[in-house]
Amino acid sequence: MCIDPTKIDRPLETCEALVAEQKGKILKLEEDLQRQRELCQKLEAQLKAVENAGFSGSVTEFDITEDDRIRLIASLEKSQEMYRTLIKHYPNGSVFLFDRDLRYTLVDGQGLAAVGLSKELLEGKTLWEVSPPEDWSLFETKYRAALAGKENTFEYKYGDRVYSTTIAPVKNDGEEIFAGIVVTQDITEKKQAEIALEEITNQLEIKYQKRTEDLTTANNQLQEEILSRWRTEKALRESQEQLELFFSQSLDGFFFMMLDEPVYWDDTVDKEKVLDYIFANGRVTKANDALIAQYGGTREEFIGRTLYSFLSHNLTGGREIIRQFFEAGRIHIENENRKFDGVPVWVEGDYICIYDSHGRIVGYFGVQRDISDRKKAEATLRDSEERFRATVEQAAVGITHPDETGRYLRVNQKFCEIVGYTASELLSRTWMDVTYPEDIDADLKQNKKLFAGEIDSFKMEKRLLHKDGSVVWVNITVSLIKEPLSGAIYNVVVTEDISERKETEAALKESEERFRQLAENIESVFWMVNIQPQEIIYISPGYEKIWGRSCADLYAYGRFFADSLHPEDRERVIANLTRKIELEDEIEYRIVRPDGKMRWIRDRAFPIRNQSGKVYRIVGIAVDITTRKQAEQTIRENEERFRQLAENIQDSVWLMSAEFTDLLYLSPAYEQIWGRSREELYADPLKMMEWVHPEDKLLLEEAMGRVLQGESTNTEYRIFLPDGTIRWVCDRAFPIYDESGNIYRIAGIAEDISDRKFTEARIQAALREKEVLLKEIHHRVKNNMQVISSLLQLQAQYIEDEATLTLFEESQTRIHSMALIHEQLYQSENLDQIALSPYVENLVANLYQSFGCGNTSIRFNLKVDPIYLNIETAIPCGLIINELVSNSLKYAFVSNLNGEISINFYETNSHQFHLTIQDNGRGFPADFDVENTETLGLRLVRMLAYQLEASIAIDSQCGTCYNLIFQELNYRQRI
Repeated sequence: MCIDPTKIDRPLETCEALVAEQKGKILKLEEDLQRQRELCQKLEAQLKAVENAGFSGSVTEFDITEDDRIRLIASLEKSQEMYRTLIKHYPNGSVFLFDRDLRYTLVDGQGLAAVGLSKELLEGKTLWEVSPPEDWSLFETKYRAALAGKENTFEYKYGDRVYSTTIAPVKNDGEEIFAGIVVTQDITEKKQAEIALEEITNQLEIKYQKRTEDLTTANNQLQEEILSRWRTEKALRESQEQLELFFSQSLDGFFFMMLDEPVYWDDTVDKEKVLDYIFANGRVTKANDALIAQYGGTREEFIGRTLYSFLSHNLTGGREIIRQFFEAGRIHIENENRKFDGVPVWVEGDYICIYDSHGRIVGYFGVQRDISDRKKAEATLRDSEERFRATVEQAAVGITHPDETGRYLRVNQKFCEIVGYTASELLSRTWMDVTYPEDIDADLKQNKKLFAGEIDSFKMEKRLLHKDGSVVWVNITVSLIKEPLSGAIYNVVVTEDISERKETEAALKESEERFRQLAENIESVFWMVNIQPQEIIYISPGYEKIWGRSCADLYAYGRFFADSLHPEDRERVIANLTRKIELEDEIEYRIVRPDGKMRWIRDRAFPIRNQSGKVYRIVGIAVDITTRKQAEQTIRENEERFRQLAENIQDSVWLMSAEFTDLLYLSPAYEQIWGRSREELYADPLKMMEWVHPEDKLLLEEAMGRVLQGESTNTEYRIFLPDGTIRWVCDRAFPIYDESGNIYRIAGIAEDISDRKFTEARIQAALREKEVLLKEIHHRVKNNMQVISSLLQLQAQYIEDEATLTLFEESQTRIHSMALIHEQLYQSENLDQIALSPYVENLVANLYQSFGCGNTSIRFNLKVDPIYLNIETAIPCGLIINELVSNSLKYAFVSNLNGEISINFYETNSHQFHLTIQDNGRGFPADFDVENTETLGLRLVRMLAYQLEASIAIDSQCGTCYNLIFQELNYRQRI
């Protein structure tokens, strides 16, 4: 703390003298006030006597003479005047006499002029005519009390003056109250003296309380005047003893941190360097036991420690704290420090700088207390509040706080989700706004009882209206909360969404009805028996059909199946049914019907427990499994036949689990095919992969993966026999499904196909030889046709007849079109089909050259899809193209060499081929009969179309267009 010694008004001795002086003044004022009170009392008594003499009807007045009465009245008037004079000169106050109408009948005193009042201004006036309105109620109450016989003394402030006011009743000789008197005494100076005394006393108490602290903090400027009086050895010793006592008995930690040399802290210094000096040279010079205990050390360890050692764990934060501290001169902080053993400790402290006479900081004084427990409690409280808030917000039930009017004060997220509104929307609504109209009255009735204190809480099921208009069933638990501090009263409503439960209950009722109908209509027998007492509660009608006996007899005699049990099963079944059933149980047995027929029954029993967990009923379902038993017998017989078959065929039959970990069955043929024992594979089923050829392992693994996906596979792979011989195996594997449709078994048949593989290899070799031979044949056919074409060309050189020469040339083109097919087959990898697109291109190019059209302007427009035809279809198709294109080249463009020939060849979705050959030439002559022409070319086209089973249409309106539609001819296998 920075204390300015100039602010001390006077030395301590002067203050004490002032106190004595003020006390003397107060005593004198109190004596004056007492004398004035006695005077007032005497005056009041005299005034009472005067009034009694003037107004009371005493019987003595008839006993005196007229002269005596005149003298008495004169005496009374003189006495009254004397009292009026006395009241008039009443010092520092006033006297007021008022009647029962609160009207002032006598007013006087020196105090009236001090506040600007006078006797003339007040006498004859009522209280309300002369008093300030804000004081009417006060004075009227006091005046009425005086007229009722009660005396009141109080202090009253009028303007800037304070009066001690006494209001008392005035009685006559008959002790009857006929008026009231008000005596006021100005005590302003006394009050001011008391206030001054109180202020001085407070200042002295503050100075006395801080005296020890001021001496200890060693503020040089403050101490210059005080230390000069207290440097004597006795004063120092007393101060030291008081300080030590204060230090030792304090529960808070006190200490002095002093610098080796004083430092300035202002804008003239480098404050960073000053901080460095303070941290290195600020040392603890004095500390009490409470402070040392806070750090868990000894006094020897504590005294002399530097500031750095206390704040080194957070040097940056520590420097900022000291900076703020020195800037302000004092500081109050809460900070996390470290004990000597490194354990964190939270402290709260007040620290005050100590200055010398030059304004330099010589150190500082600190008071701090350990608040670790409080910090932990605060953290625990925050965690608790956070957990509570999180619990409320994340609760699986809705939680709301509505007030008495029903308006929501708080809602959690779950309640928002239940009704579909946001929290802000709900806070502007009441619970009645979201309650189903028919349920509001019942809820209001319970709420009134709750707020009236008739009940502590209530529960009910009701319906809420969701924001989307749907109805939500909820179960609410409502309790009343009264906050002790704020006095707020509201409800805590826990809302549980029971819509699903309501739906479940409805579904349960529906299910019970369906169960009843099911139990009465299924062929199985549903039964229920009680444990104590043992009796049959229910048995379904299916009993009569299966057992051939009536349900009524069973209810009447109370015997459960015993009479109808097969003799060989009776003892076993009865023992099973009479024992204590704690878990689900199942038993199969035979019964004998009244007609003597035997049937197999599978009976499943289930215990039913009460709320305490004790079995009190048993229910069961009895199913007629006679057919299944017969089927099982049939299956056993079939399995035996399968076993005999599997063990006698040459193929290996196997059965494995879906995980390929267990080999369930392996037929003896395995040993013949694999040359290994079955026991070896039973022990380790996966070992089989070691005997599979490395190149086939991946193939086999992929096949097994497809089987697990539900496919049936047929895999051929190689295996190694123990002697190293390779065998081929064809393994046909397929999945087996359980009742749920899940694969739970893998079965297969492995066949030794080594002989077949060797045969296939020989056949493949023969096929390759055949392909070579066919290519050679096509090559030779093509060459022979080329020879024929060349011979025709040589022969044509000797023909002079134009018609004959033309026939030779046409024959050459036809032979060439067939030779092209054989050439393509020879060059193709596929000997069965011809690619039409390149074939047509080559054929058209050859015709173009053959007819000498190289220098003309005839264009070809080819649109041929990637079509493949077998040789039976391709040869006639090629000859048709050859004939029709040749006709167009020869006859369509005789007078005009410019033109276009289009070939369009495509396949439809119905596997039909459309071939269109069109030119834009002159077309057929008008009298030309296409159908009956005898020209070789067109006759040949019709013959080839018939061979293709094609429809042909000819259009010669604009040039000539041939349109053929056909399908590929069936392939005749060639050997």
